[in-house]
Amino acid sequence: MENERNQIDISAFVELRKKELGLTESDDLAKLDICSQSIARWGQYCQYHHYILLGTLTEKDLSLDSKFEYRRAGENVCLRYVYEANIAAFIQSLHALLDSFPYLLNLFYKEIPDSESTKVKWSLEFINKYKNYEFYNDLIGFMLEEKFNKIKGYCNTIKHKHLVRISNSGSHLEFENFSFKQPIEKQQGKYEFEVKVLSGQNALDFVQECHNELIPKFFSLCQKLIDFKKNHIEKKL
Repeated sequence: MENERNQIDISAFVELRKKELGLTESDDLAKLDICSQSIARWGQYCQYHHYILLGTLTEKDLSLDSKFEYRRAGENVCLRYVYEANIAAFIQSLHALLDSFPYLLNLFYKEIPDSESTKVKWSLEFINKYKNYEFYNDLIGFMLEEKFNKIKGYCNTIKHKHLVRISNSGSHLEFENFSFKQPIEKQQGKYEFEVKVLSGQNALDFVQECHNELIPKFFSLCQKLIDFKKNHIEKKL
């Protein structure tokens, strides 16, 4: 990926698991390979849509788009469709990347024997199976990350209800509104979902925050999983 903070050795998931199990192939190893490669590919999709998006949001283009259906030379749709499509595609790609993580985690550290179990997902029940791992607090922290939960709320809205409308002020873009569920710790180890409404959020700022903060945080979490596995294997040798 373009950003060095997002670079991990994606092959390490499979290679370390092979070394740990003493196997060269199995159904779970094949699944782990496909899942890890898929995560890397979704990350590339995010990079692509982020790059295209930045190229559409010049001050001049936004000003023209706010006044009429502005179409730039060489494009077959007006500018609004370009930035709306790339915002949606960036967030959906990021959602797919993040939502596939529990599947990767369980294949790498098998706490639920059935890799296809519906219990393998971002939930306290599943995450708590990793209480004895040194990256447990990082898992909880990511589950509580507000930007992650905004992404889920946005994608649930556009998938099951309607597109989230974007207004153009002439100088910047804003999401009109959408709701999301934010887990809140009410007492130690116990969480409840609180419905929040996001309104007037600068759309590009949100994409930039996800690109510059959330994605590196995710790949940092992946690296912690890899490092922990390496240390575990080395101690056994």
